[in-house]
Amino acid sequence: MPEDLPETFEHCAEVLRQNLLSYHSQTDDYYNSCLIEFQDQLKSFEKELSYVSLLAVQSLFKEHEQKLHYSTGQIRLLFSKQLEEWENLQAAHKNQLHPSLGHPDNLLQLDALCQEELKRQKEQRDGIHLNMQMLQDCAAECAQNFVSALAAFTEKLLLELDESVTADDVQVPSK
Repeated sequence: MPEDLPETFEHCAEVLRQNLLSYHSQTDDYYNSCLIEFQDQLKSFEKELSYVSLLAVQSLFKEHEQKLHYSTGQIRLLFSKQLEEWENLQAAHKNQLHPSLGHPDNLLQLDALCQEELKRQKEQRDGIHLNMQMLQDCAAECAQNFVSALAAFTEKLLLELDESVTADDVQVPSK
């Protein structure tokens, strides 16, 4: 063991300097290999990011599509109930028709029944038009909400991407 010790201070300092240079070289190599691995991971992240963005947009689209489907379903449900009422009223008017209404003494009853049926038909036409307008308004509102949500998502994503580190930002020193 004493034979391993350098005989002079200068020789001891030289051995210590060589060891420190070796450690420095090893840490530089390890640091560079970590940077290269980090670059590779960032490149992989950049490749996969397009799929993540696509999946996020598809998810957002499905969410808004379901909202549209639900909203229009509610409008259609209310309309079908109203349509059923109109059809029931039409059937009631039809049941009130009988040959004796054609007699001149029953002309007022026939006119009243005709007026009620004309009123029902007008209500039905107006209801159909209103239903169509409600469906169009609902579709337009849902589309606007989707576009707004997509714009907000895109803005947030772009801000996040602006802040993210890319493989080009990491530079490995050359030896």
